[in-house]
Amino acid sequence: MLDLTVLKNLDVAVVHEASLSDFTTFRLGGKCPLLFACQTPGQLISTVQFCFRENIQFILIGSGSNLVVSDLGIDCSVIRYESDKPLIEREGNDLVVSGSTLLDDLVKYAIDNELEGLNGMSGIPGTVGGAVVGNAGAFGKQIGDVVKSVRTICRDSAKPVFAIVDILARDIPFSYRHSMFKETDAIIVSVRFSLRPSDKLPLKKEHDEILALRREKHPDWRIYPCAGSFFRNVEPTSKAGRREAAGWFLEQAGAKKLRSGGARVFDRHANIIYKSQGCRAQDVFDLSRTMARLVKDKFNIDLIREVRFVGKFDGMPKKIKSVFW
Repeated sequence: MLDLTVLKNLDVAVVHEASLSDFTTFRLGGKCPLLFACQTPGQLISTVQFCFRENIQFILIGSGSNLVVSDLGIDCSVIRYESDKPLIEREGNDLVVSGSTLLDDLVKYAIDNELEGLNGMSGIPGTVGGAVVGNAGAFGKQIGDVVKSVRTICRDSAKPVFAIVDILARDIPFSYRHSMFKETDAIIVSVRFSLRPSDKLPLKKEHDEILALRREKHPDWRIYPCAGSFFRNVEPTSKAGRREAAGWFLEQAGAKKLRSGGARVFDRHANIIYKSQGCRAQDVFDLSRTMARLVKDKFNIDLIREVRFVGKFDGMPKKIKSVFW
């Protein structure tokens, strides 16, 4: 029997046999043995130490806004790193932010403090840590553009030890919707952003305009459970000198007419799958494969997912061994 006293003393909530559908925006997925809910860097570090000491295998998630968890659940435990209020410190034009802070809370804080550089992230769901892992962005901007450094727990999965390491942005190879953190065991504790002074009124105006644009095409995940854009936009080719919207190719291929079980394509955006009545995670997986196949058949383009699957699905590639894929 695990002695959870140290975590309870730190106000880390521990959920046994947690239903992961309660912790993702898709509202799908089975159970995990234990879920540790951390809000602060101190809670996160102590929980990771505890898991190492007790030899507990785990994965880390934020708001679960970019995940589809298997209906079968997963065998390992989960550390959830999300705070119910922003944890931000200003140092000159830099903001030092807990990875658990919601991304839009950070954007609003920057606006209130008359700092420019994060407005492109307006309205994107999820945490700061998750945004940096996936190099989130929109409107031609990405969060990696303003990262100055990242504080991480660099764990060695083969040994129960870890170290706190600050990694400079120049040593983080950010690319479109990708960072090295997708391939490493490093855990993001906090992020330092380098921003520029600006005026509040134009920043607020731009923020409001971006939110209005998102409302026109993107569903509210609280009403239509989803994970936002499912596939990355298409990289430039000899036919396209710039990145093209995956939604356009999907619409031309007839994706808006598709459904699989309770999984449907949003009627205003062909690159968004949402959960309707009776939907399973497997339905989302099956629908996404059909969508990608249609684009491949019509345009000979291989779509790459933004959304990550977690756990096992029928029909998944046999070579996949990791929990996230």
